[in-house]
Amino acid sequence: MIWVTWRQHRTTILTAVGGILALTFVALICGLIVRNSNTAASFGSLFGCSLDDDPAACWAASTLTLVSLVTVMLPVVLGVLVGVTVFSRDIERGCHVLGLSQDVSRTRWYWMRVLVVFGPVTVAMVILGSVLEWTLIRLESTNLAYGYSRFAGGHSRLTFPLFQSSGIVAGAYTLLALILGSCLALLLRNTLGAMAVTVIAMATVLVGFQVGARPHYAEAVVDRHAMDSSTGRYVSYEPSNDRFTSWVLSSGLVDANGKTARIDYATCDLTYSSYEEDDRPDETRADYDSRMDALWAEQNRQYIECLRAQGADHYEVRYHSDSLFRRFQATEAALALALSALLLIPSLWALRRLRP
Repeated sequence: MIWVTWRQHRTTILTAVGGILALTFVALICGLIVRNSNTAASFGSLFGCSLDDDPAACWAASTLTLVSLVTVMLPVVLGVLVGVTVFSRDIERGCHVLGLSQDVSRTRWYWMRVLVVFGPVTVAMVILGSVLEWTLIRLESTNLAYGYSRFAGGHSRLTFPLFQSSGIVAGAYTLLALILGSCLALLLRNTLGAMAVTVIAMATVLVGFQVGARPHYAEAVVDRHAMDSSTGRYVSYEPSNDRFTSWVLSSGLVDANGKTARIDYATCDLTYSSYEEDDRPDETRADYDSRMDALWAEQNRQYIECLRAQGADHYEVRYHSDSLFRRFQATEAALALALSALLLIPSLWALRRLRP
């Protein structure tokens, strides 16, 4: 049965595995170039780096960025082109009649395809994800900044697309997409319909993991900072001593209960006449500096009072440390595999209803 399955689907297997291993080889070569470069980072540069300083490292870094983005989409593509077609093609052509008419159980007929076709594709994706994770050694941390978006400060390995394209998660997503595609093929018995639903379902799962599940794999670290003259503006802040950038879940002014304070910053913009900043007759430099210090201190005091009047109590940053990367990878891979196992129930039910 293994030989028959291989002969029937060898083109699909070789094309999928060969394409994945080709990407792996490209990522490996580019990773070696980036690791030996003093200027290039392993992600984030999409041909926007300087070709004059180190053209090889620039192209390698940009290629790694593209490979990471392609790897994120690969599970969906494989679920559509491999997971669905491995079953739907035979069902639509009626070729499954021959297989189910032989002295082979339906369960064995199903599992042979999962083992022979899905197994190598999943293993190849794990290899690709492992190589991409290895290349991230040059993803350096940068400071976060108050007043910017929640993803300020660079790319975290815990966020899209680095998390989805790295390590065992890439393989777990692939197996989930393949099982999902095969399940829909058996249920719908229509190739185009199963493909469309697979794309929508997998996209929903990927977004759900990123937005809904992953932030709750561990309790977020909360850093609280009392309001000062620069609160809410642009203050450099590093939430951890990790080598990589931490994943900032939220940052901003909150009230005493930790709820986001809605601030109308326009009402707190205090300006003074330029006349007050001009030098005055018979005023020494020391007198001028002292007067300006007092002027800015008063402006800052009024600014903070304006923030407090709108309910702000302190500045709060919630984040996950990059040191949780392995833990989050194991958690998400386990969830993806558990979801794959659940999909086996409707798959086997649809298999029993499949008539030769």
